[in-house]
Amino acid sequence: MRALTFRCVAVLLSGVTLAACGNTPSRSPLATMTGQVAGALRPAPDVPDARAVLTPALVAASATSVLLVIQRTSDTAFTMVPVAANLGTVQWRNASDTGLLRRDGVVVGTRGLGFDLLTADAPGLAAAFAAGGARDVRRVNRHLAGEGGIVARAWSCDVRLLGAERLEYYGRSFETRVFEEVCRAGDDGFTNRYWVEGDGTVRRSVERISPEVGDLEIVRLTE
Repeated sequence: MRALTFRCVAVLLSGVTLAACGNTPSRSPLATMTGQVAGALRPAPDVPDARAVLTPALVAASATSVLLVIQRTSDTAFTMVPVAANLGTVQWRNASDTGLLRRDGVVVGTRGLGFDLLTADAPGLAAAFAAGGARDVRRVNRHLAGEGGIVARAWSCDVRLLGAERLEYYGRSFETRVFEEVCRAGDDGFTNRYWVEGDGTVRRSVERISPEVGDLEIVRLTE
């Protein structure tokens, strides 16, 4: 019954209409999609990967913004929709209550992944994208430590313009510039990558969440 409720909620969020939300789960592609609109990092065995059920028609029918999120370590894909916004930070959720916090299209927090990025401060990224790159852009990531403590780590990042790339997703195409954010702190480091449209929209990104979670690939399918 819980999974069926999630399907109905996802339908309402996405604007996709089912004939009914009854007690008998539908096995149609549309019903399957509603189970994926809010997806899950560790989906139930009977819920297919979002990439297997998404179609151009389903994406076009959504009345709300939709993110396609791929957890690269497990190669698992799910979808998220926005549920709240506060002072420029947008909260995205799936039916399992896994969450992403994004500001200017950049991940600034996660919830429900097990080894979450609690918060991130990267205020110079949007300006670096607009300027075509920048050096020594400061980033601070905060993660949970043992016994409920929080560890904050500062990184110095170079933002590099790699070139232009056209992205194509479910019948839509997007002209983007590709940036790498190369971050270092002592002998440690990581690299994020962003595909940015001319108006500053981050259409796609590959971002490190934590050493345990690894990278999330995030695609904004709709506005």
